[in-house]
Amino acid sequence: MNRVRSTGSLASSACGLSSIFLLFSLPLSAAAQSARVVVSTTDDVAASAGIPFQVTDGDLVVVEPGSPVTPYMADGHFHASCGFVPSDIDAFAYLPNSTPGRAESRAFSLLSNEGGFLDGDILVLARGGGAAVLFTELSIATALGSSAANIDVDALAYDDQGRILFSLADTLGTVLDGDILRLEPGLSGVTLILSEADVQARFTQATGLTDAILDVQALEWGGGKLWIAVQAPSRHDGSVVSMEGTPRVVYDENDLGLGGAEIDALGEMRPGDEVPALHLSKQLALAGDLVHVEARGQPGALAFVFMAGRSGFIDLRRFAGFGGLYVDRQDPWLMALRASHALPIVRFDGAGRYAADFNLPTGAEFGIGPAGEFGWSFQMLQFGPARLAAPFRVEKL
Repeated sequence: MNRVRSTGSLASSACGLSSIFLLFSLPLSAAAQSARVVVSTTDDVAASAGIPFQVTDGDLVVVEPGSPVTPYMADGHFHASCGFVPSDIDAFAYLPNSTPGRAESRAFSLLSNEGGFLDGDILVLARGGGAAVLFTELSIATALGSSAANIDVDALAYDDQGRILFSLADTLGTVLDGDILRLEPGLSGVTLILSEADVQARFTQATGLTDAILDVQALEWGGGKLWIAVQAPSRHDGSVVSMEGTPRVVYDENDLGLGGAEIDALGEMRPGDEVPALHLSKQLALAGDLVHVEARGQPGALAFVFMAGRSGFIDLRRFAGFGGLYVDRQDPWLMALRASHALPIVRFDGAGRYAADFNLPTGAEFGIGPAGEFGWSFQMLQFGPARLAAPFRVEKL
């Protein structure tokens, strides 16, 4: 990232947070949205010519046929926004009636017990930092009639009436891991929507393959229809298949740019969910380490990058996007950058990409983060249109 010093009115406006925020409050035209999906993969996907950053099984990335894979929520984003790094995201969904792009619009479940949560809990990013439990593992198990069971929610969606659809990672009594279930209002019970046999038959109709699906690993209510991703066969374990009407392959794994990687979480982006993204190649690093920066935003637009050692929260709901700046307003590094008009400014190319190498500071710029660790925080605010990216935290080794 280049530090742009006083070069006309744009850089001079960076002298204080209030003047920067005033700049972004000016009316701006809405950006065009494209239909894309957010996915997580079962295994890590190495960086390649088509993916200029490593995708881990705890990351969420944006995919679309014919377009490059783009970052969405990676390890450093989770660290900065909820205080821990999930080892694997097992399910993902957007909350119904939530503001697109906001942190608190994103619900998820974990592969294993970590961060003080259970793998059967349904979680949401909490406003201002941290994660909160929407539904406990116990409440879901009780609705299933097995309050003593340890369950793992590994697929999650909301239907057009705002009801939760889910699937389990393991068989529980007569409930199979390929069954699709609906959690009834008030946790009053669970309804079987499609049995594993139903899913198998529709998958075969869509793909022509009779191989066993083994497990439903992801769900989405996409375009008014139920979408799934399954564990097998390998030819389509990274594809998205519609179960409604005439079953069909909505997205073929060969077109999504992930090398056919198996999908285990899925969410269709709504207008407004596609906010800018700032991704760093290391979430754990030594002072002075070289990191690779990949950023995505509106083609041709400019963005400020806020850098600080100490975490905090500044409410910025007047802008589209994540909803807040996750840095301490009084952080010494941030204040020094503001005072010297040296906040980094990046410009996206015609494809909406910015890429560069960047050395982490070697001095005392690091500070205390959301989990009490030392490190550095980075967050991008794009203008034209004004949108706030998710924060990224690098922990100091």
